[in-house]
Amino acid sequence: MLADVSRRTGSARVLFPLWRQVVGETLAGASAPLRWQGSTLVIGCSSAAWATELTRQRTECLRKLQLRLGKKMVESLVFEAA
Repeated sequence: MLADVSRRTGSARVLFPLWRQVVGETLAGASAPLRWQGSTLVIGCSSAAWATELTRQRTECLRKLQLRLGKKMVESLVFEAA
């Protein structure tokens, strides 16, 4: 339910605890959910290198998020460097 409210407001920052569970402490230290663009979750990364690394892991991250939030809630991920 929190994710649904988050998506309606556009802000995804409230999903950070879930993001930490999905990617682990190291990656969560370098990235965080920023906003929704429809069913796409935009993840902010501390550098281009981290954005590249997370892009490589996109499929696994998306699968884990979909297990927790549902496939219709989050259909894709975009990683952008700060």
